[in-house]
Amino acid sequence: MNNNIDRQCRSLKRTRDAWAGRRAHRGMSRRLVSFAGAIWAALHLALASAQSSDPLAEQEQRRRAQEQAIERERAANAPNVALQPAERAALDDGKLPDESPCFRIDELALEVPRGLAEDVEAAGARALLPNPLFPGELMFANDYLQRYRGQCIGTNGLNLLVHRVMALLIARGYSTTRVLIGPQDLSSGKLRLQLIPGVIGAIRFADPKTYGTWRNAFPTGPGDLLNLRKLEQGLEQMKRVPNQDVDMQIVPGASAGESDVVIAVKRAKPWSLTLGADDSGFKTTGALQGSVSLSIDNPLGLSDLFNIGYTHDINGHESKYGTHGASAYYAIPWGNWTFTATASEYDYHQQIAGAFTTLVSSGKSKTFDLKAEYQFYRNQVQKNMVEFRVGKRFSEAFIDGTAIDVQHRDNSYAEIGWEHKHYLGAAQLDSTIAYRWGVPWFGAQADLPPSAGGTPTYYYRMETLDATLNVPFAIAATPLRYSLTVRAQNTGNALYPTEFFSIGSRYTVRGFDGNTMLAAEKGVFVRNELELPLPRFGQAIYLGLDGGEVFGHETANLLGRHLIGAVIGLRGSLLQHVSYDVFLGGPLHQPAGFPNRWPVAGFSLSFLL
Repeated sequence: MNNNIDRQCRSLKRTRDAWAGRRAHRGMSRRLVSFAGAIWAALHLALASAQSSDPLAEQEQRRRAQEQAIERERAANAPNVALQPAERAALDDGKLPDESPCFRIDELALEVPRGLAEDVEAAGARALLPNPLFPGELMFANDYLQRYRGQCIGTNGLNLLVHRVMALLIARGYSTTRVLIGPQDLSSGKLRLQLIPGVIGAIRFADPKTYGTWRNAFPTGPGDLLNLRKLEQGLEQMKRVPNQDVDMQIVPGASAGESDVVIAVKRAKPWSLTLGADDSGFKTTGALQGSVSLSIDNPLGLSDLFNIGYTHDINGHESKYGTHGASAYYAIPWGNWTFTATASEYDYHQQIAGAFTTLVSSGKSKTFDLKAEYQFYRNQVQKNMVEFRVGKRFSEAFIDGTAIDVQHRDNSYAEIGWEHKHYLGAAQLDSTIAYRWGVPWFGAQADLPPSAGGTPTYYYRMETLDATLNVPFAIAATPLRYSLTVRAQNTGNALYPTEFFSIGSRYTVRGFDGNTMLAAEKGVFVRNELELPLPRFGQAIYLGLDGGEVFGHETANLLGRHLIGAVIGLRGSLLQHVSYDVFLGGPLHQPAGFPNRWPVAGFSLSFLL
């Protein structure tokens, strides 16, 4: 950090000298004033950096924490469709009852009988394909039968075996597939169970005039085995669109073994406009922030989402300081895949009063992010996804319109992670473990030459954890909800301040105003919240207790490493169009000299059209 400060001072001095030189006709006094102002600005930046990173880095840390909070909320509120309630599996010890007469069986298999409809028979043949690399999707049932080899099977044993295989199929979501006992001679030591595949005959909308298609939302289609897990995934992909509610019925198909899936869609207006205001900004660039966002649901008829937004400070001092930004978001499902693209830009400016003149410190940043999620496994109680994302970030800072070279950033990154969602009764756990690294893609700039003090790198290696547990419960018939959130970042590299882990804002450790944060290469924070819903009034009272710590080389330049804060708040909605959140809190523990005092108040307000 000290090396960066030195470079900033030298760069500012050079740019101020050049600026003064180009205006030599204005006289030596003007050059001296400008030079002194630049030196003062450099010293100001150096002193500020002793506690926090540069303003551009602070803006980036705040923006990233806000985006992480939005992603966290989006994951927690994602639709969950359970067509089949989770049930405790019956005891299965792999043994059959002793009975007489019985026959020793050394060979067991599932077979698709002849005489079924062509597509049903073909689906069954594919499902029992014994390919060692890509086995058929029902080979697990055939493998299950092998545990009974060598046992003696009688009438009761046969019925129990069929019951267990059927229970296994239903638990895996194959609710319309059946297993029967056909005529055979068990004295041969062979048992053949007949598999009657349950196949999707058609998927259609209940109203043929419904706009759009179901095809890209469902990871299955006509001719495939009917599996409730795949139907749940398709319904969830369609329910992600806020303006539409989706229901489904399974009805008999045209042939034996076939079932049709009928989808009923109810939709509201395809767009929404949201106006918002909050006080989450920095005092130096405008604490009061206004926003407007336009969401268009299902614009291409593909259960896709599109959103654009604009933010601007509303303090009314644009000539002295200010911020504004714009963003765009698009998401589209494709079966078990979900693709999202996000782009944003923002800039800020603030005045720095020097000894002889007033300078304007400003900065701007642009980001673009592509993310692909693939759901590779789900059952009645959990979902597992792998995610891959790539992104690019560009930023630069200025003093009086002159770029600060050492703060120029043109970087790219990649990330791979595992997302896990688990339902524990009424409780819900959402977690993501990810590995992120800097990459030289898309024209990313090279690292600066190494220095003795240790130069930060654009090509870092970083691990992150984000987990949220929501637990509704009741005490004496009073409904309550407990929420626990953990966010952590780890790296073995020296980082630039834009990649620091920060604590001390409404998005991380509450009870602090966010104007001064603790930020370093590594860190962790824990948020605890107890909420008392008031369903009669559509409001909720909540208490929060948060704590966090930062680690790494940068902590040597900070006042401390730990923050603990508390907050009490009220959130809810009014008249179905107004949502709000107001809170009051303060620090319980902070480093000596940390500029944060009781009380810390804040609000957010939105109006939905």
